Amino acid sequence: MGGSACRQPHGLCHLLQSRGNDLPIDQARYAQWAAACRFSPFTDAAYRAWTHAEASRHEAEQPTLRSELENLPYRDGVTFAIADSGSDNALRSTLASLSAQLCQRFDVVVACTPSRAEAVTHALSFVRDSIHVRLVAASAPASLRELQQLALEHTAETWFGVILAGDRLAPQAVSSIQFTLAKWPDAAVIYADEDWIAQDETRCKPRFKSAWDPEAQLGFDLLDGLCVMKRANVLGAGGFRAGFEPAASYDLHCRVAMPLHCSQVLHVPSVLYHRQVPPIMDAGDTRHAVEAHAAAARRVAAEAAFRQSGVAVDVLPSPIAEFVNHVRRPLPSPAPRVSILVPTRDRANLVKTCLDGLLQKTDYPDFEVLILDNDSIEPATLSLFAELRADPRVSVLRVPGPFNFSTINNVGVQASTGEVLLFLNNDIEILDGGWLREMVGEVMRPDIGCVGAKLLYGDGTVQHAGVILQRGPLAMHVCRTDGATDTGVDGRLAGTRDYLAVTGACLAVRRSVFEQVGGFDSEHLPVAYNDVDLCLKVNDAGYRNICTPFASLLHLESASRGHDHVSEEKQKRAQREQTHASTKWIDRFEHDPYHNPNVLLDWLTGAHLAPNVGRQWQLAR
Repeated sequence: MGGSACRQPHGLCHLLQSRGNDLPIDQARYAQWAAACRFSPFTDAAYRAWTHAEASRHEAEQPTLRSELENLPYRDGVTFAIADSGSDNALRSTLASLSAQLCQRFDVVVACTPSRAEAVTHALSFVRDSIHVRLVAASAPASLRELQQLALEHTAETWFGVILAGDRLAPQAVSSIQFTLAKWPDAAVIYADEDWIAQDETRCKPRFKSAWDPEAQLGFDLLDGLCVMKRANVLGAGGFRAGFEPAASYDLHCRVAMPLHCSQVLHVPSVLYHRQVPPIMDAGDTRHAVEAHAAAARRVAAEAAFRQSGVAVDVLPSPIAEFVNHVRRPLPSPAPRVSILVPTRDRANLVKTCLDGLLQKTDYPDFEVLILDNDSIEPATLSLFAELRADPRVSVLRVPGPFNFSTINNVGVQASTGEVLLFLNNDIEILDGGWLREMVGEVMRPDIGCVGAKLLYGDGTVQHAGVILQRGPLAMHVCRTDGATDTGVDGRLAGTRDYLAVTGACLAVRRSVFEQVGGFDSEHLPVAYNDVDLCLKVNDAGYRNICTPFASLLHLESASRGHDHVSEEKQKRAQREQTHASTKWIDRFEHDPYHNPNVLLDWLTGAHLAPNVGRQWQLAR
């Protein structure tokens, strides 16, 4: 891809192209650009090819889209607010993208300062007559937030959205919104994917988002970009509040969306918003802009999390990306007892490493460890068991018979005493003493079911950070083989996220939730997919499953029992279990809300751009 703005994803000050001095410093824009440079793993060349294919598909679909638009009942109007930035070129670019919309069912309100009224009026004269556009001038010089609030107060349509001057909507953006409104009349917020436009007009740095995820929103604004909200909800939330600049939009999004039921916040998995790459400025000023936004965003997240739960939280910068929030939940007082269940058959070296970390490194006040012994016979293992029994926190429970992960853990649960259950493979190594505090702080939230951790291979690459279900059926670990300090696609490795499932190699759940759904399926899923099945049952019971990267451990995957391809018997067993899981949960494998269809996950090679999905305007969820 041409243009220096898209070549060095980790050097922000070198990435910002000069557009002259006609644009004011927008600290929020710099923070979003910093995130884009870290959140997108796709090469410029790959994304350029993908956008060319996308453009061809959109052109081919236009006759169908226009025909369907003609038959689409007009429901509620949409008003887009634009706060003038002081740049004629930026405003004209945005207005041109609005004039190019396939669907003209929307209004535009442009708010500006008094000195800009004449220039803005001239720019508006070029907008299509079919679009109702109005100018609102402030009575005095005003900030970006004040202009956005002014525009909000002068709108009357049911739906309200903001476009930053210089940014553009894709030609099918309003059409996609209108189709979503027609299909989901109970929606209250609709948002879409986005990318950036460099000085040479090439598109780069896509952000492919998930369906609505409150954890992602607390971490970094999921709704930023193209986001339309019911105007009544925006006004009811207080509009654009003072005191949270430069994260005023993030503050508004949290106050509007966080109280809603998840079904009311819809995601259109299509790149409908194109951001303008910000102008270059001094590296120190760039850093200051990003830090100022991050500091304001942490205050927003702390307030939003408190409104959500009524419990005060600490919000820290993520160690992976300082502009992503780490919402650290406190432990209840007293801290609940945790029962850590560790199945094993011999492999004394693995068990010793695992237990040393649990007993000597783990900083948690009340836990027990149940070693679930599945027919160990080696003298070294039996000697280790005798040694471990000397610690009052450890007990060894014999669970004989053929290896059945589900049965072994279900039996262990019956013998345990903790309010929280922590299922842990024997090939886990503890890296940090605070990992269990992090997981328990999350799992004790009443709306949370299963909690997973970020697991690393021995070489430091990611083994697990949540499970995405794909057609196939395939249970894919997101960001697998990414580096330990990578942010992952859309920042998934930098902050806590919702998933349908997490791995049973390290999974925490409250005992009451585990028992409510009947535990692991020992009849149909003795070895594989039992964790996915458990998580989906928990999700069906009304709980959200999450994975936190702030609990990070080492996992020597399958070291204790080998890989399924070793023998024909194991292959047949794996196929039976996959068939059972896919038949039972076919709807989840076909439609995982946290899987963006524009991204394809491969077990060996990680994330790729998926072949373009047709008729994306009908895919909102």
